[in-house]
Amino acid sequence: MKKLSIFVLFALLLAFSGCCNDAGKVELYPNEGGKTIAEFGGVKISEKYMKTYVDNLNDYLKARYNTPERKEELMTKITEGELVAMKAIKDGALNDPILLSQIKNTIARYYSGTKMKVQIEESLKVSEDEMKKYYEENKNTFNTPEKVKASHILIKITDSRDKEAARKLAEKVAAEAEKSAKDMGSFAKLAEKYSEDEGSKKRGGDLGYFQRTEEGGSMVKEFSDGAFALQNVGDISKPVESEFGFHIIKLTGKKEKIEKTFEDVKINIENTLKTEKRKTAYTDMLESYKKELGFKFDKDAALAIDISVSESAKSASDSFDNNQRAKLQKPILSKEQLEQLKKQQEEIKKNGGDPNKNQNMKLQLGKPAKK
Repeated sequence: MKKLSIFVLFALLLAFSGCCNDAGKVELYPNEGGKTIAEFGGVKISEKYMKTYVDNLNDYLKARYNTPERKEELMTKITEGELVAMKAIKDGALNDPILLSQIKNTIARYYSGTKMKVQIEESLKVSEDEMKKYYEENKNTFNTPEKVKASHILIKITDSRDKEAARKLAEKVAAEAEKSAKDMGSFAKLAEKYSEDEGSKKRGGDLGYFQRTEEGGSMVKEFSDGAFALQNVGDISKPVESEFGFHIIKLTGKKEKIEKTFEDVKINIENTLKTEKRKTAYTDMLESYKKELGFKFDKDAALAIDISVSESAKSASDSFDNNQRAKLQKPILSKEQLEQLKKQQEEIKKNGGDPNKNQNMKLQLGKPAKK
């Protein structure tokens, strides 16, 4: 019965969106084109009309009825739906404001998704000059800066270890690292043994990828310069001094700078600009319809209309609103998480990074912060 009601509604929609004659009247059952598939109440269902009907059905539904037996079942359902629709219309169904509102709402959605959509898409013209201007204004977003991946061992200057002692220890560790450079896991072992960067030593000194400090990187300049000075993956630096102590740096990865030309990103820019224009095109078209049809809207009268709601629905709605408010008022992070985030920020600062610029930092309970 549910499927039949769908066919009935579809038939009623066709009654509104079907062929119109010169007088502007809707021809509910056009009988032009091909054989007559069915007859009832003095009208005929033509082969052309039925084909248009079937072509508009969902592909999955059509696939389900593609055998001769199932096709007969489908055609029977459609014609029975047309029959019930005629009976409904004769009994005054089109005078029912509820049905009319549903039909017109469906027609509006159909129209906005077909003719209006086609008109909007045809109007979305983006000139070469617009695209070039966008490219020049956003060039940096299309480029990927050079990045390196590095591990380090940090030797700090402390109350019990002055700068010279820290330097000598760092030179000793650097020599050990250089001596065993061919051993893939040796640097990680040395980091776990010597490094005083508590966060990275648990990962064998790994700091991940970062870009030059001058280009927005989060590492202190001395460390950044030392890492980018290394030429080949696997190279190990001499001790590099920074405000945090001495770093022995190992280059573990490189990503070259990528600069995209206008032609490389032209299609993406065109799509971006069309998306921006598409946002306002529908509103502009709707405004033109309002002017064309002399649209007027009495806001006060509309707001005065009472919207009746059952107690159960009101209770459910209030409960939902209260839950949403509770979620918004609840702290995003717990006290423990806030404390851990603070420690991560201090750790990044301690090891030469800027927590305000570090986009890779994430709160990971039980795990060290990424750098």
